[in-house]
Amino acid sequence: MATTEKANKAMARLAETTRDSYHAVVDHSVGLQEWNVRFAQGMVEGTIRELRHQAESNRSVVGERFERAEDQRDAYRTLVEQSLDAYMDLAHAPFTSYEEGLGATR
Repeated sequence: MATTEKANKAMARLAETTRDSYHAVVDHSVGLQEWNVRFAQGMVEGTIRELRHQAESNRSVVGERFERAEDQRDAYRTLVEQSLDAYMDLAHAPFTSYEEGLGATR
C-alpha cells in the first residue's frame, strides 16, 4: 500500500471519527434541549395547576365568608328587633299598668 493510500485512509478515518464525535455531541445537545423543554413545560403546567387550585380555594373561602356575613346580619337584625320590642314593652309598661288600673277601678 502506498503512502498516499495510507494517508487517504487515515484522513477518511479521521473524518469519520470526527463526524461521529460531532454527531454524538449534537444528539446529546438535542436530548438535553428536549429534556429542558419537558422540564419547563412541567414547571409551567404545575404552576398553573397550583394557581388554579389556590383561586378555587380562595373563591370557596370568599363564598363561605359571604354566607357567614349574611347569617351574622340576620342574627344582628333579630337581636336589634328583639331589643327594640323589649325597650318598647318597657317604655309602655307604665301606660299599660295605668290602663289596667283604670280598667280595674271601673
